[in-house]
Amino acid sequence: MKKKLISLLAAGVSCMMLLVGCGSNNPGEAGSGAEKDSEQVLNTIYFNVATLDANDTTDNQSSTILNAVQEGLVRIENNGETEEIVAAGAESWETSEDGLTWTFKLRKMDWSDGEPVVAQHYVDSFHRILNPDNGFAYSFLAYDIVGAEEYNTGKGSLDAVGIKAIDDYTLEFKLKHPLPYFVSKVSYTVFHPIRLDVIEKLGDKYASEITDTVYNGPFKIESWDNGNSMVLVKNDTYWDAENVYLEKINMTNIKEFATQAQLFESQELDISGAQTDYIEKWSERAEAGEFQKLTGEDPGSFYLYFNQTSKSADGILKNAKIRKAIGLSIERDVYTKELVGRFESAYGLVPTAIYSGEEKYRDQVEGPLAADAKTYVNNKEKLQELFKEGLKELGLQTDDLSKYELTYLNQGESELQKQRAEWMAQQISGNLGIKINVETQGDWGVYLSIMDKLEYDFTLSGWGADYNDPMSFLDIWVSNGGNNHTGYADAKYDELLASVYKEKDQDKITEIYKELETKLVNEDAVISPVYYTDKYSFYQNYVKNIQFTSFGSVYEFKHAYIQGKN
Repeated sequence: MKKKLISLLAAGVSCMMLLVGCGSNNPGEAGSGAEKDSEQVLNTIYFNVATLDANDTTDNQSSTILNAVQEGLVRIENNGETEEIVAAGAESWETSEDGLTWTFKLRKMDWSDGEPVVAQHYVDSFHRILNPDNGFAYSFLAYDIVGAEEYNTGKGSLDAVGIKAIDDYTLEFKLKHPLPYFVSKVSYTVFHPIRLDVIEKLGDKYASEITDTVYNGPFKIESWDNGNSMVLVKNDTYWDAENVYLEKINMTNIKEFATQAQLFESQELDISGAQTDYIEKWSERAEAGEFQKLTGEDPGSFYLYFNQTSKSADGILKNAKIRKAIGLSIERDVYTKELVGRFESAYGLVPTAIYSGEEKYRDQVEGPLAADAKTYVNNKEKLQELFKEGLKELGLQTDDLSKYELTYLNQGESELQKQRAEWMAQQISGNLGIKINVETQGDWGVYLSIMDKLEYDFTLSGWGADYNDPMSFLDIWVSNGGNNHTGYADAKYDELLASVYKEKDQDKITEIYKELETKLVNEDAVISPVYYTDKYSFYQNYVKNIQFTSFGSVYEFKHAYIQGKN
């Protein structure tokens, strides 16, 4: 998803994305010379699937499951050192000299019901996500294709969209401009092939039930108790089934981390993230060889979202200075170092793991909020002064700030998540003198729906990249963007964003990125960065070749196997 919206569960309780460090992520490397266990069962945490409709996916939890049961044109895997794009539904692809035509040669493979996967199934997927009547949030990701944006915005026809099936096993795309990472984009879950006959047959049940669903990936969904558990089983009709070793993956919802930790230590859970005291404790045990530890940077960031259309508290969230004051009321280092015990305090949107050209973007550009943080953080007088400036701009009273009231939407119902939400509310209330209520939503799908409908005041949410470029974070905020859940719309920002595609000089591109991020975070205060995510995970010694990709699923199960558990 893009890594899409990241749930607090994925970021704080389980491991997420690529974890590179001790241990091996290289398929076929660790333990390949020994016999695999006769029982190939992996036990892991539950992923809160918001939808089984690939075209409608907007979060990394749903994507992880859909990438396990479906096969797109390519897959993103980790070879033990770096991310790489590998052939999947496509055997090969090529680009024209001018970079405007991409041609994919498909492999011959079947759906789980025996029907062949053909190029038209990919065409149907792109057409469906672009259909303006469907309102899919990720339609903008296809805008590089000729005619796609015009069709999606009602200014053009479907016939003009530059994608077609040359024959059953040849797929062609026509682009508006050269895009070197286009092959990375088509790895996104939302562009997986679809079966229109199955969608029409299942109707409203297509996104939420597994009965009569078809699969073309390594696994199938055997059972699903929504919100509690899911079981995946090997798909014997998968084209590469001989290299898929896991027979079953049991996923169970574990709300409290203390319970998750206990299950991991007793080997009833095979993989776990870590936080607070467990990081140091388990690191020592991993060094002693009890299990494996993986750490590193991660291409994700979390920030406060502000609903600029909110009518709460006299509509004060419509003002940039007020939003900025709220964001700077938080002492980020306390949150990361004391409350969570991990992550890196953030003063920009683009995380430290992302490159712009040959260098890391954050090494070239300071976080836009860093300078102001030195002035405002822990300075109640300055924060209230900024807050009152915003009130004056709105023509509102500044004598009694306690009359203003906002609601913080908390995602996740574990005790730790509730504690962090209360801390967030206390920080803001204590510094600004306004009242902050906390509303907790434990259901990930409902939370996403609230965000989409703009039925909240402000919340903490995150985004993870699907390709290694700042654009993966900056194009979200285009006016009327499907994943822009703030109500923000600015013509200057849109123009600046569009100018990136016309520029070939990397230094100038980085400068445009800097302008975009500064406008978004500092000038317009659309969001307020809180922390950059990291990679911190532990897994049992007998789990081999499980992958945690930075720019793909949270977990990549395809190559994993169990060896030496008993």
